[in-house]
Amino acid sequence: MGGSLQVNQPGFYSIDVEDYYHILDVKGTPSLKSWDLIPSRVEKGLYAHFDLLDSCQAKATCFFLGYIARRFPALVKEALKRGHEVASHGMYHSVVARQGKERFIQDASSSKKLLEDISGSEVLGWRAAGFSFDKSCPWYFESLAQCDYKYDSSLLPNRRKHQIVPGIRDAIFEIDTTHGKLFEIPISVARLACLKISMFGGCYLRFFPRSLISVKADEVLRTRPLLIYIHPRELDMEHPKIEMNPLRRFKSYVNLESVEAKLRELLSKTKYIRISDYIQSYEMVHKSQQ
Repeated sequence: MGGSLQVNQPGFYSIDVEDYYHILDVKGTPSLKSWDLIPSRVEKGLYAHFDLLDSCQAKATCFFLGYIARRFPALVKEALKRGHEVASHGMYHSVVARQGKERFIQDASSSKKLLEDISGSEVLGWRAAGFSFDKSCPWYFESLAQCDYKYDSSLLPNRRKHQIVPGIRDAIFEIDTTHGKLFEIPISVARLACLKISMFGGCYLRFFPRSLISVKADEVLRTRPLLIYIHPRELDMEHPKIEMNPLRRFKSYVNLESVEAKLRELLSKTKYIRISDYIQSYEMVHKSQQ
């Protein structure tokens, strides 16, 4: 369909670089001790994203699981070679709210160091597995700043459990911590009647028709950047399906065949840049205005 809207707001194409079996809280998710024995599909899916991005002249921010980076360091290097940003998705796709502060800090620190050792460049961004922080984690943003992250991209503005800091908005905002300033890059939501729905990633991207997603993307881009979140498995039609209840199975696998066309539609809307580049420009503009 191709977007004709003339906008100055950029897009962020964010990839959670994990394997097909890294799905939280379902029966078929294998235990960590078995991961090395499972044939991986992450390379196939991630290269499909890289090729799609190249064809659209777009850049991405790749939130790598530390486990994936350690097992496939060439993927980290390939992301950088193609001009994409490397950020952290934690070491082992752990639920933040179950970790506690000390384990979380260890996870965030060790994954950052691993990615920096492989890439040779500073890692600025973090995304929590499953967006899984909540009101039981009042230390969440402070801990990220303590670990020298510059931004987080884990907040869904339509989730009540994410209302743990004042001033939460649909657009990018700053959080003051005792360890310095942290930027929050929220997951984009669209208004549908009286609801806010995150239809630019996950099951909602696959469920809603491309025409509606296109219209809602235009609405977002009139006022703020558009953030897509996606996984390698969603461009890998042949990846194995793991055991889960019918509702989760529907949410995980509905309309996989529609994903590429919807991504191309969204990529046609605006220029997609690395999140770190946007933050750098944002800081320069605000410093010049002071």
